[in-house]
Amino acid sequence: MKKKLLLLLLILPLSITLLHAQNLPEAALNIHLGSQNFTKNNMMPNQIVASDEKGIYITKIKLSDELRGKSEFPIIEFYNHQMELMAYHQLHAKNHDTPPRFEQITQVGDRLYCFYSTYDKGQNQKKLWADEIEKSTLSLRQSPFCLQSFSPQKKAKFKIAKFHLKLSDDNNTILATFKQPGAKNDTDTFNFKVVDQEMKEIWSSQLKAPYNNSQYVTTNIHLSISGDLYLLNKAAPSEKALAKFWEPNYHYSIIAITDQGKTQTTIQPQVQGKHFTKMQISTNHNNQLVCAGFYTDQLQNTTSGSYFLTLKGQKITQKSFQAFEPKSDEGQAKGSKVENQKYLYTYLLNDIEFRGDGSAVLIAEQTSQSPGASFTSHNHLPMANSIFNTIAVVSIAPEGEIMWTKKIHKNQLSPEGYSFFSSYATAVLHDKIYLVFNDHPENLSTEESDPVRFNPKAAKKELMIAMVELDWNGHIKKEALSFSRDLHLLTKPLACKQVSSHQMVVLGQYNNAYRMARLDFEKTFSYQ
Repeated sequence: MKKKLLLLLLILPLSITLLHAQNLPEAALNIHLGSQNFTKNNMMPNQIVASDEKGIYITKIKLSDELRGKSEFPIIEFYNHQMELMAYHQLHAKNHDTPPRFEQITQVGDRLYCFYSTYDKGQNQKKLWADEIEKSTLSLRQSPFCLQSFSPQKKAKFKIAKFHLKLSDDNNTILATFKQPGAKNDTDTFNFKVVDQEMKEIWSSQLKAPYNNSQYVTTNIHLSISGDLYLLNKAAPSEKALAKFWEPNYHYSIIAITDQGKTQTTIQPQVQGKHFTKMQISTNHNNQLVCAGFYTDQLQNTTSGSYFLTLKGQKITQKSFQAFEPKSDEGQAKGSKVENQKYLYTYLLNDIEFRGDGSAVLIAEQTSQSPGASFTSHNHLPMANSIFNTIAVVSIAPEGEIMWTKKIHKNQLSPEGYSFFSSYATAVLHDKIYLVFNDHPENLSTEESDPVRFNPKAAKKELMIAMVELDWNGHIKKEALSFSRDLHLLTKPLACKQVSSHQMVVLGQYNNAYRMARLDFEKTFSYQ
């Protein structure tokens, strides 16, 4: 099945380089150059925050702030479908007695909101605000809603509550939550508030955690289209046992908050003889709770694989397990027995994505960090190396059966705070899955070998942006985006996003120059 890639490129500075499509033999490649962009103080694209029928909205921050993890109010830019910059504005939140702290920009329904927090030291009050961004002017309305507030506990200096936001799958409602830490060996308290796209409250609730605060961690929160809320928790008998992430001495449990926040139940999915090493949750098109992830066989320690469960209350109504192929199992790699057993526990799981026909996709990535994280006295940059390796993709049929699990091997090392050049971006179509990430050019070889390590600080000739395609049957094809091979650009996966059922925007960056490309994939299903 052939695809079309339409690359719409914005160039800074304006210089035209002939692009070749020899790496995309099946693709029809058209190039459209955009107008010159607005730059100031090394402001660089950071994230695509919204898209609509007119174009896309992108935030831009200083590269130095991004390296240091600082959270300042960004510039917001609007680009039309030709990737031409049409408007921009520096966001400022006014009319507050204390300096506001930027949290994030999110599109709720068809409205665009800027979320930020303030802290009044005199009143000891921390508040979360939401102010709508006028799309026509890209400025704040300066009429913010206060979504939540609390008094930080002075005794919990290292456990100060933070606000967390999570959209529903249809993007029409949003959850605002924070957790008030309990004293040592006590329980935490969760506070929830669900609002619509006008920031009007749908329901609010409070929950006491069912575990001692040193014996669990909340790994995800899911808000269903119907307004039900699910908290996925990883719990262990002790704090020490919880810290040993590579040992199967923990379990997952799910707290379900239903009936507009009135009913709270705890669900613990279990299957005899299986230990769930990783778990992710969601709700399907029938509003049923589903779980997916990786497992190890407790009877045969050498067997591991992926699973998918459908639940109704406490009962598992459907389950599917598929063992990994031995030839692609990292457990067969060189290294000590302990090292080989740990790989399955280092995956970070994306949210489960459902396609229009009810099939689902789960994508995960191996991540770790080298020991000895520290900050220099000169530039305050984290010195630990972040490591991002194998991507695992699980495809589930509409009936809930696992069709296949595939692994895409990569080897990424990001030193000194450059981790935003690692990891990957995704586009899930109805028949294909696309992964975009930075890679070493030698990894395009078809020979079976360990991947060559990618380092964002390497020379130009050792850099490229790779695109991996997985079709409906799990067949894998890897290519290099041609403008990356010619200009030696890097991409920031967090600044890439699927903006429609068949479109993805990719950022390419090198020093102070960057390009943005929109990939248009051919529509192959009538319901896309």
